[in-house]
Amino acid sequence: MPDANENTWRKKALGIVVALVAYTILAGMPAPEGLSPAGQKSLALMVSAIIVWVSDALPLAMACSLFLFLQSVLGTANLPTALQRFAIPPVFFCFAMFCIVVAFQNSGLTRRIVLWTSLKSRGEPKRLLFLLMMVTALVSSILADVPVVAMMFPVALFLLQQNKCPVGESPFGKAVMLGIALAALIGGVGTPAGSGTNILTINMLENAAHVSVSFFQWTAIGMPMVLLLTPVAWWALIKVYPPEIQHLVGMESIGEDYARLGPLGRKEKCFLLFLSINLLLWCSSGTHGLPLPTAAVLGCVLFALPGVGLITWEEDRSKIGWDILFLVGTANSLGMALWENGTATWIANACLGGLNTLPLIVVIALVSLFTILIHLVIPVNTPIVTVVLPPVVAIAASMGINPAILAVPLGFSVSAAVLLPLDSVSLVTYQAGYYKMYDMFKPGIIISIAWIIITTALMYLIATPLGLM
Repeated sequence: MPDANENTWRKKALGIVVALVAYTILAGMPAPEGLSPAGQKSLALMVSAIIVWVSDALPLAMACSLFLFLQSVLGTANLPTALQRFAIPPVFFCFAMFCIVVAFQNSGLTRRIVLWTSLKSRGEPKRLLFLLMMVTALVSSILADVPVVAMMFPVALFLLQQNKCPVGESPFGKAVMLGIALAALIGGVGTPAGSGTNILTINMLENAAHVSVSFFQWTAIGMPMVLLLTPVAWWALIKVYPPEIQHLVGMESIGEDYARLGPLGRKEKCFLLFLSINLLLWCSSGTHGLPLPTAAVLGCVLFALPGVGLITWEEDRSKIGWDILFLVGTANSLGMALWENGTATWIANACLGGLNTLPLIVVIALVSLFTILIHLVIPVNTPIVTVVLPPVVAIAASMGINPAILAVPLGFSVSAAVLLPLDSVSLVTYQAGYYKMYDMFKPGIIISIAWIIITTALMYLIATPLGLM
């Protein structure tokens, strides 16, 4: 019997082989009508990159570097252009978000929020789930999804263990673990700061169509989305997995822990002050003229000032998601090559052709639906944006409408990895074993339908006053 290390080695080797075969076939076959040789190679390279990323065949940062430089080797983009498309503002914005998350954790405010949420449930399982999901969604709207889930996960696990909810069998356990992950995904659409893919969407839209979406415009649509969809997700989980317990135990120890915290400490107050300054900078870009990534980087430096003590670089630099920064930059570089080489327009005609003849409300809904379903094939959010956004911009151009009308729903729906727990956010709670992969599908269908309906309705109700329609 092969050991675990040998199985892992074989899977990674298989990923490399499949990526090589995929590139050879896609790049070597006769070019379809309307697709240039450079465009064909760009598509083949993107597919190969996705295979390597998903299979974890190579360390992520190394794989990203490889595909970044392969563009010049294979002739899909010259090296200066490929590197220029890598060093984009979203990379530095994501860096700033990681710094803020580290400061949030170091402030001690995370523990206070989690304990307060548990106390407010009054021992009612359904109420606890609702509060956990709402807190997760709201925090995730301004901080990265994965760290927020990682923050909530230990407390949820403690509560389930205290109530003796059997792993893999407890309906309440399934609802809680699924609920935290789903709420983080939903919350991620609330503001551009909620997810790196939000900023990537905004940046690619500006590069491809020269259309800008401000922090305020995105948030004006995104936060209503969060406030409407999170209760729907909670309701879906309660209906599919009704709690088997009527009252929670272990609340006494949580109350004692919360009482011992006392009033807000110095670090907690500093974090709230500097976070408020950051939010003010992000929302007032039209006044001070600083681009959002610039404001974010300037704002995150506040947490590392001498005497503040919220970020200590020697201790905290390992908490920065460097691999994710490489992924955002490389995915953008590959995606822009798809656009420049005409591949995006070809994909739009081949896969999404005919949409430009449909009513706009139907097109918005279909773009959202397509983006949700493609997670089953491409479970990595960043490549979804880079593959789908350029064709969507091409469709908008053919319809004679503002590309933001289709790009923003795409940016929202790329967070909707709600059918299977293949996203890194869901995998944080999946590891606990309280739910199987297929357990997400049933509530996920309900959430997906609501996601499409709410997104489409909000675009019609809010986009016009914002000047996007």
